Amino acid sequence: MISQSFTESRVNIMAKIHKRSVQEALNATVGGEWSVNSAGTAGSSADVANTIHLALATMTSTLGVYSAVEIYFNFAASATDVTAANDLLIPKNTLTFLTVPRGLGNTVYFNYNSTSTTTGAVKTVEI
Repeated sequence: MISQSFTESRVNIMAKIHKRSVQEALNATVGGEWSVNSAGTAGSSADVANTIHLALATMTSTLGVYSAVEIYFNFAASATDVTAANDLLIPKNTLTFLTVPRGLGNTVYFNYNSTSTTTGAVKTVEI
């Protein structure tokens, strides 16, 4: 006979699993269009005003980023300058795919700037 605590644990585990959508449970994304943007240039970190503000299309759910230089980045509902103390970093010469935080609304900006005074190309693809 199965103990009651084992059965309750199994029920709790199953309840946690069912809190996710099918895509989330499988950690799967839905493919969309492959829209290549013109390459941008990460500005020098000598001035946060050099931050590039890329407005993403309303249907973009994933952003592919390849940068020739290390960059700070953030997503925001408006054109927001990066802050070295708070924002995330993408290493140079690395292809990265980021989920666009659609909880920000229909208007989402990918804001980025170089982590140094070296500027470089940043290539993006919206999916």
